[in-house]
Amino acid sequence: MVKKIPARFNRFAAAFDDAAAKAAGSWESSGSEHSAADLSDLVNSFLERESREERDSEELVDNGDQDKDEDDEIDFEYRDRLKDLLYRENDAVKGTIHAAVERAYREVDGSGSSSSGSSSPDFKRQLMARLRSRGFDAGLCKSRWEKSGRCLAGDYEYIDVIAGGTRYIVQVLLDGEFTIARPCGGYASLLEILPPVFVGKPEELKQVVRLMCTAVRKSMTIAGIHLPPWRRHDYIQNKWFGSYKRTTNEISSRKALNYGCGSSENQTLKEISFNRREDFVAKKSGVGIINQAAAVLKQKENGAVNMCATIVVH
Repeated sequence: MVKKIPARFNRFAAAFDDAAAKAAGSWESSGSEHSAADLSDLVNSFLERESREERDSEELVDNGDQDKDEDDEIDFEYRDRLKDLLYRENDAVKGTIHAAVERAYREVDGSGSSSSGSSSPDFKRQLMARLRSRGFDAGLCKSRWEKSGRCLAGDYEYIDVIAGGTRYIVQVLLDGEFTIARPCGGYASLLEILPPVFVGKPEELKQVVRLMCTAVRKSMTIAGIHLPPWRRHDYIQNKWFGSYKRTTNEISSRKALNYGCGSSENQTLKEISFNRREDFVAKKSGVGIINQAAAVLKQKENGAVNMCATIVVH
């Protein structure tokens, strides 16, 4: 039975034959004894090149195996830890809040009243208002932080609920806060575990953030992508765990100047309109703006009307 000759031996034999032919020609033409040394150098160079190629090939295989091992680590170890963080505690209060948030989310999302999606301040404010209308002490929290080292400056808004002296953070579509380019398979499986509606104590969310940020770094390392500053741990944790201001106003202060407004859902809007700037500043031309606004407020106080007065200057 004829055995197959290794490819490396064939390449070596071909190189040797070629070198020998060149050396023979050199001997015949000049009779120089240096041609034998040239042949030896050529053979040694060939062997060294073959050795380098084999080492490079082995390194590529090792790196590929290492990447696969790291991906498997994200897939198995991190999945179990994340599930444990999200579902380990049997908190009846949290379950009640979660059910109310899911219902309010469906109502606000289905109404189509917020065109910019669930991440917009208007959407979160409406969601907060729905929870308050159901008796929950919900608030809209506004966090803001300055640039520090590699951490960029930023701001964020989220909802919290205070129940029995315990603060719960409400986050809709938490997976969107950890979306990255070219995620490895293990990391993509973590995103699928994150619930559409998260309700949890700050300590619980802090552990989830720490785990996901570690997984983000590993996934982007496997993909060979630079970690963007807005996906670093210090930037993401500032969203929920830095200093914040809490408001329970159902109408944003950025809206038009309103007087005596009640619920944003059940109010009649009355507009006091001035066609000329002179009317706005005049003190002697009949009833001025202050008197008109005061008249509206007095009517509201007396219970005659249920309205908001909005001042518009043309």
